[in-house]
Amino acid sequence: MENVKEILANREIFTVKKGMSIKDVVLYMAEKSVGLVPVMDNDKLVGVFSERDLVKRVIAQNKNLDETSVDDVMSTKLIIADINEPNESVLAKMKEANTRHILVIENEQLVGVLAMRDLLELDLSACKLTVEVLNNYIYSK
Repeated sequence: MENVKEILANREIFTVKKGMSIKDVVLYMAEKSVGLVPVMDNDKLVGVFSERDLVKRVIAQNKNLDETSVDDVMSTKLIIADINEPNESVLAKMKEANTRHILVIENEQLVGVLAMRDLLELDLSACKLTVEVLNNYIYSK
């Protein structure tokens, strides 16, 4: 069964820089087809900006996309997992925080972003394997 490290092994991280305009951030997110981007200040993770932030903190408050900085509307309460954490622990953190994405770190450096979908696919794969093993056991007699 795959783990967090294996899922992120060949995945590119799409981040934005502190100080960017919301318009530039949203265009970047659309180009990369992502719903959340970590916000970086050089190599330091300082927040995240998501589609939810766009709706609640920008559009609903009628903010100007060109003049509003990502720093003003990003989420700073970060949900973080260590790359060596078990999948179940990562999923539990996401459920407790009621979030669909989690940031993954290794040695205090951002190494990726996991979506709920990634972890659910791991669970589904494990269930399929269990069914296959049980089927083989039952029908081999």
